[in-house]
Amino acid sequence: MLSQDFFNDEFLEKRVDTFYGYGNYQGNYWFIGMEEGGGEVFQDINNRIKIWSNRGGHEIEDIAEYHEAIGYGASFQPGAKLDVPVWRTSIRIILSAKGKDNIDLEDIRKYQIEELGRKDQETCLLELFPLPSPSRNHWIFNQHTRLCFLSNRDTYKNYCVEKRINYISDKIREYQPKVVVFYGRGFDDYWKKITNIEFRKPSEDSLEDFFISRNSQTVFVISKFPRALRNEYFHNIGRAIAAKIAEK
Repeated sequence: MLSQDFFNDEFLEKRVDTFYGYGNYQGNYWFIGMEEGGGEVFQDINNRIKIWSNRGGHEIEDIAEYHEAIGYGASFQPGAKLDVPVWRTSIRIILSAKGKDNIDLEDIRKYQIEELGRKDQETCLLELFPLPSPSRNHWIFNQHTRLCFLSNRDTYKNYCVEKRINYISDKIREYQPKVVVFYGRGFDDYWKKITNIEFRKPSEDSLEDFFISRNSQTVFVISKFPRALRNEYFHNIGRAIAAKIAEK
């Protein structure tokens, strides 16, 4: 019998190999980050993994149903806090791309509660790496598992990054979403491998620090990670997406 301080390694390995995020692959708007936040302590991560496994170990989950199951359902109930930057800014991008001006907090709250990351709605929220972590300097998995590829972050990255790049790239080709936004300017090489296209500034004289491009089916954006940035930055990304979609 495993100690209460150890993961079930079968569940943990399956999570690493098969979990990609939340929402709907058939949605028009995809957002891809490096990894999910949270997971400061073993008990939290272990709870997430056990419940994910008990729910069937799905490749992508309904974000509201899953968060309700792990004890964070308030984020998708009336009066929900808007305290997850990546959710809040993704919604701003979507609403701006769809032509909405003067977006207020109630617009964002409504979208978060009803549509974001839902299995039958228009968004797909994926992560390049499958395990939650509060920062790149935080690593506790080696203390709670016998899986050798989780002995440190570099070993973990080498174990799964190429496979996941290829898998996400295949899913984009299969489902052809209207928009894919990548979060994290420090990971441009990963994003370029997924898309295999050249990114450019929205215009030659643009002062905005994001990049945009498209192929025949999809508009791709590389954005800064949404922390301590003004709302207008994300509105401008949405407007640039709308302009790029309108190109013939």
